[in-house]
Amino acid sequence: MATEYLNNKEFERIIASFQRSKRDQDRLMMIMEDQKDTIKRKRKRKTSATTNRRLLNRLKKEHAQSTVEHEQAKNDLAAAFYLLSENIVRYAKFQLIDEDDALQEGVVICFEKVDRFFPKKGRAFNYMTTCILNHFRQLYRSARNYNELKKRYHDFQQIRFNRMIIKQGKEMPVYKSSIGY
Repeated sequence: MATEYLNNKEFERIIASFQRSKRDQDRLMMIMEDQKDTIKRKRKRKTSATTNRRLLNRLKKEHAQSTVEHEQAKNDLAAAFYLLSENIVRYAKFQLIDEDDALQEGVVICFEKVDRFFPKKGRAFNYMTTCILNHFRQLYRSARNYNELKKRYHDFQQIRFNRMIIKQGKEMPVYKSSIGY
């Protein structure tokens, strides 16, 4: 699958479809909540709320359909993000980062950033690629810093165990007062 090409126009269409379905789903949820509140108020006032109930039932059906469309858009977007992340992982080859973890992280970071994408400000491919690469760089820095810290701790433990330090390639004994015993 990594040899496939991700067309930018198709990618932007998938993102727009996802954003639209998410907006529609949120809008319908807000309208449904408003209708439920209206029905409760009318019930307290003991007035007829049959039109509001019919509207609420229709909104529930639309919301169910919107949920199905949103799930389909999410699946399409996940496949596109997976393809993009897979190509970047294959290209970048960051040391200290597991390729499978990087692939999953790439998809997750894209889903976090997809709401911030606006087609008028730039291309989807460039935006998502930048987000993924920046995240991979951060993962690499974290792994490198962790390994350096682990090495320093290991060296410190060796010094404490041997009571020797290495200065300019020569081992020198360490006295109790100099290491804080």
